[in-house]
Amino acid sequence: MRKSVSARAMAIARSKGVWAIWFLVIVVASARGAIGQESIAALRNALSADDERARVAAIDKLAGFGPAAKDAVDDLAVLLTDKSERVRAHAAYALGMIGLAAKSAGPALAKAVVDDPDVHVRREAVEAIETVQVDIQIAGPALAKALQDDEPGVRIAALDVLTDIGAPAVPILSKALENEATRYWAALALGELGPVSKPAADALAKALDDNRPQVQNEVLIALAHVGPEAASAAPAVAKLLTSDDASVHDAAAYALGRMGPAAADSTDALRTAMKNGKGMLPTICAYALARIEPNNKQALEKADKLLTSAIRHEDPSVQSAALRALRELNRTPAELAPQLADCIVDCDPSLLREMMDILAASGDAGVPALIEALKRPESRGPAALVLAQIGPEAKAAVGPLTNTLAAKDLGTEVRREVILALAAMGPDASSATSALTKELENPEPRVRAPAAYALGRIGPAARAALPKLRGGLDSQDDVDRVASAYAIVHVAPGDADAVQVAVPVLIHGLTNPLAPARRGAADALGHVGKSARRLAEGPLRDAVNDPDASVRAAARDALTKIGAAEPAK
Repeated sequence: MRKSVSARAMAIARSKGVWAIWFLVIVVASARGAIGQESIAALRNALSADDERARVAAIDKLAGFGPAAKDAVDDLAVLLTDKSERVRAHAAYALGMIGLAAKSAGPALAKAVVDDPDVHVRREAVEAIETVQVDIQIAGPALAKALQDDEPGVRIAALDVLTDIGAPAVPILSKALENEATRYWAALALGELGPVSKPAADALAKALDDNRPQVQNEVLIALAHVGPEAASAAPAVAKLLTSDDASVHDAAAYALGRMGPAAADSTDALRTAMKNGKGMLPTICAYALARIEPNNKQALEKADKLLTSAIRHEDPSVQSAALRALRELNRTPAELAPQLADCIVDCDPSLLREMMDILAASGDAGVPALIEALKRPESRGPAALVLAQIGPEAKAAVGPLTNTLAAKDLGTEVRREVILALAAMGPDASSATSALTKELENPEPRVRAPAAYALGRIGPAARAALPKLRGGLDSQDDVDRVASAYAIVHVAPGDADAVQVAVPVLIHGLTNPLAPARRGAADALGHVGKSARRLAEGPLRDAVNDPDASVRAAARDALTKIGAAEPAK
């Protein structure tokens, strides 16, 4: 029901980058041997230089050594009290780069987080606490203090570190809930931690006495993320169903729903709120009741009706929340698919992927919605891809797919996906023969080859394309020639002359640089049958050793079909 404001992803990416640097440094340092150690010793001496720039340059070079600079940890820790804020910030960064080997600097880093007057120093010290893995007993109080820092960058850095620490940080965050200045941030961090924040449930419930809506909302979201383990807070949460603030009463209903059957004592309050509430509150209350009473058919039907309606809400965040809620209530993708057909054309672009995931899992039940999606430029490609996955069961989409090929604004990649979707329909796509034949003249080889392949998949019903396909055998493009030959042997299997000219092209295709082309060539030779044995047996036996597993399998299958399954004598 809410997007996280945490910068955890950024912190994780940064952490991974640091580890990569450390790995490279270790490799280089091991190659340097004694020379590296001498360099570190010289750099340690430079840390006491009078010139600020010289000290910073030495610090940065030590940081580049990573763990190999462990002998400089004490020197760098001392520099955390240097008169220059630039030196202090670089020293904190260097300790973070040294990592676990700098653990003895933990108290100095913690002190810098609490006492340093410079924001850059405090932020670097917070981040170093994580990479150095300072003991929670030392780091905890400093990080709790950082949550009330005047600078957002420091607060968010501390939030990231505490959430990455996980369960050991819960007592610290629980304590931080007692402080009005840190309550919001502590609730956000506990919510990020989810069910492991169970020990903080009572503290979170008490924090609901805060009369600031933004704080109440964050606390409620944290309780929702804890889930059933936070049921002891249900009475306090239920009281907020009557809040005048929409964000608060909506979050209260959501939190109770996430607690499930453990919040059974709140059902009367939820029913009252559902009856009298405005905006999205009745819908969220219906969701909550269905979660709390999963065997109550009437509650499930009510939730289903309201949430289905919410899928068509004008607010994308509401649409997304409704989709997730329906899935939480065990609505299958096939049950959801018909509802998506009504809104997929007008939904926010940010929801398209989520809807496509549902439709991909819904089978033929999702075809009507996918047909609607073909009407929207930004959803044509994904819709065609899903239709291809569904295959012949999506034959109702052949006409709309064919019409889509006529769109003037259709890009190369989307056109290719549409053609491949028609290919997946097989003979049921015969009505698209004319449109696909036209695509054989497309200037883009990434379109021509799939078009030929699609005609081959249609089979004899696409025989009208044979003249154009025969022309493709003279193409300057190797893949074009293989695709044309593949199509020829499938659309005209009884035409001895056509097959005769196609077989040599297919044999050559077994050595094409592209594995799909080699696989297609082997498949087509197998389709020709025993008449191809004289020319194709040897090349197919070579293809049995192809580096690509799918080509090897196709070659073995083809050998069986041409009557040469037994190993050569």
